[in-house]
Amino acid sequence: MQEETKQKFGEHYICLGGCRGVSKVPGACNSPSCVNHNHKLVKCNCTDGLHNNFELLLQ
Repeated sequence: MQEETKQKFGEHYICLGGCRGVSKVPGACNSPSCVNHNHKLVKCNCTDGLHNNFELLLQ
């Protein structure tokens, strides 16, 4: 079941600025009202869609 959940959410990137932005591709937050606008999104490895288990995307 955990593998099925991983496939459901797949690889995705989230904004930590409070806008709750999620993207399937790496990039930057594009929400003008977000405190992290234009900041890099972080890779999220969550399996439940709650984004509590992320690791920073280091570059």
